[in-house]
Amino acid sequence: MKKQALRDSFMILLRGVTLAAFIGMAQSAQAASPAPKPNFDPVLEADKLSYDENTKTVTALGHVEIGTPNRILRADKVTYNKDTDVVIASGNVVIKEESGEILYSNEVEVTSDMREGFIERAGILFPDNSRLITRDASRYQGRYLIANYGVYTACNLCKEDPKKAPVWQVKGKRITHDSEKKDVIYRDATIEFSGVPVFYTPYFSHPDPSVKRRQGFLSPTAGMNKTLGAFVRTPYYFDNAPNDDLLLTPMFSAQDKVQMLAVWRHRFANGEMNWNASAAHAQLVNENGYDRGEQLRGHIIGDTQFALTNKWKAGTNIAYVSDKSYMLRYGLPADEVLINKGYLNYYSGRNHGSGTVYYFLDQRPNNALVEPLVAPELRYSAFGEPNKTMGGRWSFDSSLLITKRRRDIELTRQGANTRRLSVDGGWERQFISGTGFLTTLSGNIRADSYWADNVPDPNQPLGTGFSNVARVRPFTQANLLMRYPLGRHGDGYQQIVEPLALLTVAPRSSRNLVLPNEDSLDVEFDETNLFLPSRFTGVDRVEGGTRIAYGMRHSLISDNGARIDFIGGQIYQFKPDDNFGPGSGLNDNFSDYVARTQFIPGSWMDLSYGVRLDKDDFDFTKQDVTGSIGHAYFRPNARYLFLKQTNTTTLEKEFLEEITYGFTSQFAKYWTLSASHTRAMQPEPGPRDISVSLLYKDECLTTGVTASRTYTSRLDVEPGSTILFNLYLKNIGGFTTD
Repeated sequence: MKKQALRDSFMILLRGVTLAAFIGMAQSAQAASPAPKPNFDPVLEADKLSYDENTKTVTALGHVEIGTPNRILRADKVTYNKDTDVVIASGNVVIKEESGEILYSNEVEVTSDMREGFIERAGILFPDNSRLITRDASRYQGRYLIANYGVYTACNLCKEDPKKAPVWQVKGKRITHDSEKKDVIYRDATIEFSGVPVFYTPYFSHPDPSVKRRQGFLSPTAGMNKTLGAFVRTPYYFDNAPNDDLLLTPMFSAQDKVQMLAVWRHRFANGEMNWNASAAHAQLVNENGYDRGEQLRGHIIGDTQFALTNKWKAGTNIAYVSDKSYMLRYGLPADEVLINKGYLNYYSGRNHGSGTVYYFLDQRPNNALVEPLVAPELRYSAFGEPNKTMGGRWSFDSSLLITKRRRDIELTRQGANTRRLSVDGGWERQFISGTGFLTTLSGNIRADSYWADNVPDPNQPLGTGFSNVARVRPFTQANLLMRYPLGRHGDGYQQIVEPLALLTVAPRSSRNLVLPNEDSLDVEFDETNLFLPSRFTGVDRVEGGTRIAYGMRHSLISDNGARIDFIGGQIYQFKPDDNFGPGSGLNDNFSDYVARTQFIPGSWMDLSYGVRLDKDDFDFTKQDVTGSIGHAYFRPNARYLFLKQTNTTTLEKEFLEEITYGFTSQFAKYWTLSASHTRAMQPEPGPRDISVSLLYKDECLTTGVTASRTYTSRLDVEPGSTILFNLYLKNIGGFTTD
């Protein structure tokens, strides 16, 4: 009988001492009712186990450990009184939850149903390393843990002096943890920094560390600038569902009154949508300088993407802005050209197909070129298996492009309406000789069929002559790339010297200019495309003629990671092609020289220098220098850019020259100071922008101040200075000024 009573009582004890509900770490449904009979065998270890039949008390002594699937209790002593239904754990009490929370205490006293209890000198360590320490606490209604004179912090304690005050902490005369709502609520709270009180509030609350997201107000932003005057942003977050949320941010300003910004995200089983939009009723000065009065202004930018099957994917990108200065006025990020598109992609092995519709919105001021509607662009490409076709691999590319532009009699450069069908078949094989020569032989046969109208006539003044084009352009090209890598190993280093030569044979394409050009407008000759079969990245322009590109690649790498890299060379055309205009570096038999070298002697230095030299007098036509030197405690950096180009209309030389320089300095473990300044030398000398930033960041606190000034003016947006201050406390929140 005594053994049976001991067994029954200890089963109740094993159920009772799970204790997670006592500290608010278990589910509320589990805490609200007595523990059900377990369907497992609890694990009990103790130096001594006894049962007092007179007092109906079970006692476990010495290195007591009770384990269940959800938690582990360790203590020097655990008792359970069957008459009072009270469990007491004392002496170095540690309770570890399955979710990671750990409770430390001298003594824990709780009813077996976990609804009421008392804890003495307790500390709770959360999984994110934040902690709550209290003099004493009580368990109430199976839901609340009420701590008297508690302290909460997310900061690590000082290893050298654990008694030293953390970077920040919140003290409260009473701190309540609601295990159902997952709230931590403070009464008479004081926020201290390094032990110094800086802010008092009679009431304060925040989600406990287990909450990943929560509906409610987020950190506000306040500031002032010349354009809007004083303003404040007060974001509110809606947690609609696990796969859906919404952020609404009203902005109140002295100049524009109210602007509303919304960010919506929704995830499906096979895709997702992300949208952001805003609206304001505000004064508008357009790019021509006309005051249009108060207008409804706004934007909407979003994307959707869906995996229809394991081979088919579809999506959209939508971008609309009411006027060109709107995004800049409200400090919203946007590209200079907004791209709207809908697409359908197909993937199967080495085959890929796509269909895309494009519509562009140009946000650059005073740009007279009308962007086209692309409806549609269809592409299909396929690749053969390597080494299977005459020892190499075949390839196939095809595309159909249809563009349409609106007619605007106020603009002289409407651009062409194009219908283009392109088919391209290719083959490539690599040979390796016994002496180490690497030879890649490739070729392609291509045909482009055009039917276009309103095409600018290259023989007429810009914007005055237009013509219709109906033409098929056949094009063939063969390429022979030869490389001879020479390597050697020395004492602590490796060196590779690789001469390269690319021979390209193709018919001349002197009639390229009579065709519309939609995708090959931007061509820049440098070391990145020196050994490519064509400098054009699109289809509308082909680089014809027979030519040889020759040069060298060199690498010197030490065992400690230091390295010097170089690539450079030149192109020789047997007959100059008229595809490239004056100043391109490619409009003569011999091209300009292009090269880039990178010097990294160690982590303390990184230098890169790119150059293009005139073939006749070695005059600089382009220089691009970037570099940084030093260590984390002080590392200056700079970039210098010089570009000489020829205006295709006036044939006059134009120069662009500017320099950006600054530094970063992590002068202390958590402190970083940085500054940068951009200044133009040509064509309009003067400063462009300047900024200075001071940042402190550790495991629990991020704060900093940034001061900047921009000198670039634009209608509807005034240049000026900005001072940004931010403060963020981990798990608590913060605020930002702008």
